[in-house]
Amino acid sequence: MKILEVLRKLGLTDKEPEIYLALVKVSGVQPASLIAQKVDLNRTTVYKTLLKLAKMGLVTKTMKHGITCFLAEDPEKRLEEMLIRRQKRLDDLNQQFAEMIPEIKDMRQHEMFMPKMRYYEGSEGVIRVYEDTLIENKSIYAFENVQSMDSKIKDYLFNDYLQRRIEKEIFAYVITPKNKENVDFRSEDKKSLRETRFFPKNPFPIETEINVYGNKTAFFSYKTEEMFAVILESAAIANSMKAIFNLCWQIVE
Repeated sequence: MKILEVLRKLGLTDKEPEIYLALVKVSGVQPASLIAQKVDLNRTTVYKTLLKLAKMGLVTKTMKHGITCFLAEDPEKRLEEMLIRRQKRLDDLNQQFAEMIPEIKDMRQHEMFMPKMRYYEGSEGVIRVYEDTLIENKSIYAFENVQSMDSKIKDYLFNDYLQRRIEKEIFAYVITPKNKENVDFRSEDKKSLRETRFFPKNPFPIETEINVYGNKTAFFSYKTEEMFAVILESAAIANSMKAIFNLCWQIVE
């Protein structure tokens, strides 16, 4: 029934709409037991509900021959009053909402300038961060050392990740210690859409990896016994790390 829907929208809940309508349909004051029969509910539930309706101003509680009874007030007047009160609450809520939006925007603006950090564990976590470099689709500036990589990570990088990076035309600039494995790595630069330069091994014993891409900086620890990766999303950090990379790039082979 549409009238039940409207009553619920006005704020009546549970069995309140049915009990209220049952009282409206009978004339004069009536005990809770009579209304309970009409709505097929127990008297205690109906009595408590009628007391709630009385607090809302929809019904009046009175006594008749020593029995507590209830009378439905003029529905048109009382329901209209409920609608006005509900509309006022909505107007107040709209006003509060309008006032808090600038504050929320300020909070969001502040959040945008805060570095965001994500931490991932295990080989799956390391792979997840490499995947993020493909999603970002920006040139990669990397300090790395293939010789230090866990075999599972090597297999993923050379047999899966590399081809997809090439297909997306993401160029990689790599600085790495000079050793046999990394020399072989550099020999594949041209077809791998990559340029690799060497630091001498002794002053640059790097065992982890750092990738700078877009506004993100990723740190990888990919040794078998210590496997995790971290993404820092911050333009300031990424720009600073890229400046360090560019300085190193000028002095490596």
